[in-house]
Amino acid sequence: MVDHVKAYAMGARDGYQDKKEENGKEHARLDKAHAQYKARQQTPKKDDPQQQEGTTVTGPSGQRLVIAPPDEGDDGVSTDVKPLLVKEIDTNTLTLGTEGARGSISRKELRNFKQYERKLEAKEIHLIKVAEACKSLQAAAEDEAKDCQELADQAKAVEGGEKLAAKLTKLADHAKAQATEAAELHKRAKRAAEMCKVVLTNIGTRYAPLYKAVVDSDETKPAELRFYNDKGSYAPAA
Repeated sequence: MVDHVKAYAMGARDGYQDKKEENGKEHARLDKAHAQYKARQQTPKKDDPQQQEGTTVTGPSGQRLVIAPPDEGDDGVSTDVKPLLVKEIDTNTLTLGTEGARGSISRKELRNFKQYERKLEAKEIHLIKVAEACKSLQAAAEDEAKDCQELADQAKAVEGGEKLAAKLTKLADHAKAQATEAAELHKRAKRAAEMCKVVLTNIGTRYAPLYKAVVDSDETKPAELRFYNDKGSYAPAA
């Protein structure tokens, strides 16, 4: 009986070590992203003009953009998005007709933005998988903690099993900690995936007319047409 319990304890410990190593890198990455997100939510200091003005980032074509800080209580992602309208299109440029928007956008810049959109779609799928994996790991860790505790109770009833019972109790505690960790990571990954979905919805609303204008243009080259129609999203006008 004692040998069986020892073997179980060793196997469980090794299994948890493997799982922890597999999720370590993803956990660290999401921890960093979460810390950065929380930092952005802090109220900017009055004596820090750079924070008051917003955050400067590099756009898909290398241009510098300033993102205004979100309003208090806001998550930083707006849902009040209006579609861009195209007045004219030629071989190089789309001239926009939306009030308040920039005057034009190049075909190259639009392709870069479409590529960014696809990467964001892939990231959303990845985050959903991470969230699902963490949920499964949480359930497995909770079951493992229960099993280890039951075996620890059995070991206490065996002569000379006190030390083994202590090890099993410690293993049960580790499993509980793993379950808590997995639950938190699941929550963060799920939230990040939801944010990706909101951003993608906004992109679809705002930029789809531009993609469609390129597809419908007689001056669009076959390679460019295939780039936008790789998933059949934008059918040429009849």
